[in-house]
Amino acid sequence: MKRWILLGLVLLLLSCYSYASLSGQDRELDAPPGHASASTTLAHEGSERDSDSFTLIVLPDTQGYADVRHKETQKHWPDIGDQRSCFFQQTAWIKQNKQKLNIAMAVHVGDITQTDHDAEWKIADTAFKVLDDHVPYVVCSGNHDMGYLPQNRGTSHSRDSRFNAYFAPARFTNNPLYRPYFGVDTKQHFLEEGEIENYYLFLNAGGMKFLLITLEFKPRDETLAWANRVVSQHPDCRTLVVTHAYLTSKPGKRLSTDKYKVQGNSGEEIWKKFVSQHRNIFMVLSGHAMENRLTSKGKHGNVVHQVQADYWYWDIPKIGAGSGFLRIMTFYPDKNKIEVLTYSPVLDEFLTRPKSSFALNYGMNGSAN
Repeated sequence: MKRWILLGLVLLLLSCYSYASLSGQDRELDAPPGHASASTTLAHEGSERDSDSFTLIVLPDTQGYADVRHKETQKHWPDIGDQRSCFFQQTAWIKQNKQKLNIAMAVHVGDITQTDHDAEWKIADTAFKVLDDHVPYVVCSGNHDMGYLPQNRGTSHSRDSRFNAYFAPARFTNNPLYRPYFGVDTKQHFLEEGEIENYYLFLNAGGMKFLLITLEFKPRDETLAWANRVVSQHPDCRTLVVTHAYLTSKPGKRLSTDKYKVQGNSGEEIWKKFVSQHRNIFMVLSGHAMENRLTSKGKHGNVVHQVQADYWYWDIPKIGAGSGFLRIMTFYPDKNKIEVLTYSPVLDEFLTRPKSSFALNYGMNGSAN
């Protein structure tokens, strides 16, 4: 009898160990309730139906994960503690799932830090070093990444930033991983020499040519003029725009006003002066103000999906300060569909509500125009 009890205890311990071994960054991508395994849906089943399918990972505002100067996040959520492990687990998960999900690119939509502080940039630097030689990525500046004033804890009083001290263009141009993503003259990819706030990369995926262009927070008129030239010079590239503040938190609304001191264009102005003007722009990715999306037609009749995600602002308790939620956007060229899932490698959970899990129709057969 004692032997059977002992055997049962051993089996129980082994079972617990097996589950623990799947926790954290080593955990497989499990399915949300009522869904097939996302790793199967996005990689294995998808590869049988569509050998050209590929995935973009979107990292929404990570400001709370790097919030070590004044710990504003912990004032909003007193029991939350230091959150930097969320950032580390996100990038570790991206690296681990690169082959499984055929991840072509990771995209950060801004507010990398909370107060543009060296200690906060070091956290971001550590997180992205996991990807540096494995998964290409683009980074975007947010209002929290510039012009911070300790006196009133306000952001974007100016465009001064430590961003380039940690993510200088050389971090990418000197990295052999990025050779396929730059043209012959890498300097042409950056609006201003030595600065990362406005730049573009090429991406070949799913048998298509893409251009990803990243714009500063509240892009200035000269920035939009540069962006217009870049997109016009590459009409054969399907173009995806990344900028931090573009939509509001109200369903289907673009930003028109804000409280920030830096001068530049709102989301509505970005649409009118730039995005709507080009037939080959098909998507805008942004953060800054919760989940939101809007589908519009540009002046040439082309459909433009505008998709926003920011989980520092929460609307259900389990999201508090972000909780590691990120976006998995899988392109299925044979089905002319982009599937969007929202998943946290920290919680190992999906958000399955309609604004977090949805599909976008996008014609991927034929030319960019």
